[in-house]
Amino acid sequence: MAKQSKSKKDRKTSAWFQRHANDPHVKRAQKEGKRSRAAFKLTEILDKHSLNIKKGSVVVDLGCAPGSWSEELVPYVGSDGLVIGIDLLPVRPIEGVALIQADFDSPEGQEALQEALQGRVIDVVVSDMAPEMSGNKLVDQMRMIGLNEMTLHFANQHLRQGGHILMKTFMGEGYDNFRRELGLSFQKIKNIKPAASRKTSPEFFLLGLGKK
Repeated sequence: MAKQSKSKKDRKTSAWFQRHANDPHVKRAQKEGKRSRAAFKLTEILDKHSLNIKKGSVVVDLGCAPGSWSEELVPYVGSDGLVIGIDLLPVRPIEGVALIQADFDSPEGQEALQEALQGRVIDVVVSDMAPEMSGNKLVDQMRMIGLNEMTLHFANQHLRQGGHILMKTFMGEGYDNFRRELGLSFQKIKNIKPAASRKTSPEFFLLGLGKK
């Protein structure tokens, strides 16, 4: 008896796996022992797009799991700097990173953050957060903008004047209004699509320089 053909969902999953397995950035990440290919998105932005993180800086990584960005940030801030990673999910320990398992927007998360800061001010806020994708483009877009709003709110509360913000976003409904809102808080805004970000992905990154 002939086997039944795969469902549409199974075919899509299989196709995604093949693209993922053959992705040169995935292979490079595995070869170099990176936690994920996302590490290369951040390093390209840090090295090529005016996000200058000085030694001794304090950087907070929102939604940090699995820890790729936090791990890459450590050498940029140096031994006198501080990297704090926050996520609802557990993250394997990273040398040089203070990890907090909490909702960064909750009272518990805020309290844990203040304890980790020990009176220091935040120089840079970064976020590679994205919503769990539902397959409905409008729903996913609204969820993404919601995360962007939360990230900006956090930065407005905690980021020092002159500090910087970097966050993932999607182009679509609500983006233009959010970008204008971001411009009210930062002197310069840049859109960045790193080479490590798949061309077929709707993601790109917003960089806000110089908090007003």
